[in-house]
Amino acid sequence: MMIRAHTRLDDGSPLAFYFGWRALDTYLVGPAKRVPLADGRFDVEIEVDPQYAGATIALTRKLVLERDRLSPLVGEARHAGSILWNDEQALRLTGSEAMFPTEVVDFDAFGIDEGASWHLRMPLSPDEPAMRALLLLINPLDKKLVKAVQRERNHTDEQLVLIQEMEEGLVDEIVRWSLARWDELEGCDSESFGATARSLALRVLVDPTAWTAESILGSSMDLHSSIVAGARSIGFGRLLS
Repeated sequence: MMIRAHTRLDDGSPLAFYFGWRALDTYLVGPAKRVPLADGRFDVEIEVDPQYAGATIALTRKLVLERDRLSPLVGEARHAGSILWNDEQALRLTGSEAMFPTEVVDFDAFGIDEGASWHLRMPLSPDEPAMRALLLLINPLDKKLVKAVQRERNHTDEQLVLIQEMEEGLVDEIVRWSLARWDELEGCDSESFGATARSLALRVLVDPTAWTAESILGSSMDLHSSIVAGARSIGFGRLLS
């Protein structure tokens, strides 16, 4: 086998691949999936808990020696756990790209106040599929925001601020939507918008269940501050440094 020839471990020493992930901003490491080395191709499925993923994760692959070797030659691996090969592939989960479908529309025709820059269409039911539950409408009268949203890269500082402030507002709306329906969301299908909104709230707020209807009414600004801080911590909105 080519791998054993390259590692000079053709004595039958047990080798295995370990596939996993780690969050590049929160430094959390997910559990690894072990696949014994064998001939032929294989598929590996890795589940990343969205509560701990952060803004960017690295998908990791390692080839590991699984047992000590008694008589290795010079330059050969000896100890169990020796990493013979590894690589990582970064995967960005959040950024300046659109979070969901976005359209520039005539607000008056949609019955939306023309003084607003954007409007988020939310689903009526938590059970709607997450991929088509939201629609972000942009007011063409806000020409600066339209240009910022439509520009794919190399945004100016002003455009970045406009996008980041809108991101914070969008996260605030989604989290508040989930808090108002919290008891309904736990039983939602994993592919539904309700489950996605609940996961976002769990990532953004330390304890979403602490925000009862009464506490929100009494301290709405405190909730807003907590949501903005949490959104920034997972890669949405402005960074202060």
